[in-house]
Amino acid sequence: MKIAILNCLKANDVCTGGSCLRAFNARAKHFERYRDEKDLELVALARCNGCEAGIDKGFEEKLQYIVDAGAEVCHVGVCTVKRETGKECPVITEALARLEAQGVKVVRGTH
Repeated sequence: MKIAILNCLKANDVCTGGSCLRAFNARAKHFERYRDEKDLELVALARCNGCEAGIDKGFEEKLQYIVDAGAEVCHVGVCTVKRETGKECPVITEALARLEAQGVKVVRGTH
C-alpha cells in the first residue's frame, strides 16, 4: 500500500517530520491500521505552501505528485491553524477534498 503524508507549512517552526516517520515506520498511532500490511511504502512527505499562498501552482503540483505516485491514502497532520483556532485550515480542507476527488483516501492524523 502506498501512503503520503501532508502537513501544515507552519509546522516547520517546530516539526522535522521525524515523529510522523517514526510512527509510520513503527506502524503506530494513526498508522497502526497498517500493522498487517507487508508492502507499505511512503511515497510522499509534503507540506502545504502556507495560508497566504493557498492552493497555488506549486501546491497543485505537490497534490498531483501524490496522486501520480499512486498514493492510496494520505495522512494529514493536525494543522497548526487548527491548534490555534480549533478549525481546520481551509487550504488543507480544500487540498484534502481534491485528493479525495481523485480517489485518494484521507486520514486526519499521523502521530
